[in-house]
This record gives sequence, structure tokens and C-alpha cells, in this order.
Amino acid sequence: MKLKWILLYIIIVASITINAQNKPFQFGFNAGLNLGWFSSSNDDYKGEGADFGGSWGFAADFFILENYSFTTGVELLYLNGTMSYPALHNFDNLSFPTQGVLSREFKTKYIKVPLIFTMKTNEIGKLRYYGQIGFGFSVLYSAKAKDEFTSDDGITDSNSGNIYDEIYPTRESIILGAGVEIPIHKSTYARVGIMFDNAFVNVLKGNNSIDPSLKNNGRNSFMELKATLLF
Repeated sequence: MKLKWILLYIIIVASITINAQNKPFQFGFNAGLNLGWFSSSNDDYKGEGADFGGSWGFAADFFILENYSFTTGVELLYLNGTMSYPALHNFDNLSFPTQGVLSREFKTKYIKVPLIFTMKTNEIGKLRYYGQIGFGFSVLYSAKAKDEFTSDDGITDSNSGNIYDEIYPTRESIILGAGVEIPIHKSTYARVGIMFDNAFVNVLKGNNSIDPSLKNNGRNSFMELKATLLF
């Protein structure tokens, strides 16, 4: 019994010592520039390059140990990307739908909550290097599109509009990141790095208008250059 109480006392003292030497949590702000794209498991659904977007929000680090923390926050994510796929289209001068290929530029906004485990090195020449792995949960805030339709006969038509009802309301992703922490003053530092946010579930609702048995499929992922200021 005495050994049990001695071990408990050591754990409590060690915990108090760690918290006395290091802040148990830090809050700050972040901003990022991203490059987003679409991918799909359907053969005729093709990503058409990458489009720029961005993000900004609030960040928080909750320390488990000195070099390990749980990173979270709330961000407004601007995520764009272009995809083409077979579709039917109604031209104004025709009374029947025409078959062709739709190239759609997606412009979406999400409210994102990242849940990330951050691992840091000790200081190396006054800098600390970090790696991150985690999960992202995002709620759709806005969705618009610019469409360019080309029929099988080569006739084109374009339009734009709101597509909020055509995208699922949530987006789930795996997050990987790495970078460097730069000390500024006392406990204030800047974190600068690269983040890969890979959606692992389909975000497109509905079925293909040409082949109703084929479900629409697309995943919007991005690479981001991210800067965070923590106090």
C-alpha cells in the first residue's frame, strides 16, 4: 500500500512540475494558401488540374508533454477544384436534353475543425521541427459552380450558380503536416509548414444524369502552405 501511495505522489509531483515549466495550452491564429483538386473512383470522372484557395481561423495547442500536443481550432476553408464528367444538358433552343461532357469548377466554403496530434523536436539551432497527423471534419457553408458544357457534336454552353444541394453537408479527411517552429518572444512562436488534407469520402450527391445507375463520385483534397501564430 505504501508503494502505491509513493508512486501516486511521484506522478502528481511530476505532473505539477511539467505544468509549472510549460504552459498547458496555447491559443493563436492561422492562415493558409492552398491548391485544391478533385479525384474520383469513377472511370469517366476526371480531375481537371488544381485551383487556388485559402483558409483562416483560430488555433489551439493542448500539451500532453513538452514535445507532444493535441492541436485543434476552427477555420473557414475556401476549397476549389475542377472536374469533368459525362452529363445531359438542356440547351435553351432545344426541347430535349443533349449528351456531352460537363466541366465544373467547384467553389466551396467549409467550416473546418481539425483534430491533430503534433510531435516536435527539441531545439536545433533555436528552431524546432514538427510533424502532424490527424483528422479533419468540415461542414459545408457555401457551394457554387462555373459550368462549361460541350455536347458530343461540339456545341458549348456555360453558366454558373449555386450547387449547395448537390454536395454532401460534411467532409471528412486525413491530415498530414510538417514544418518548423520559429521562436519570437518567450512563449510566443510562429509555426510554418506544409499540410496535406486528403478527403477519403465522396462529397458529391446524386447519380449521373446519363447513367442513373452510376453514382456521382468526387473527393476534394488540397495541399496548403500554412502559418500559425501561437501565444
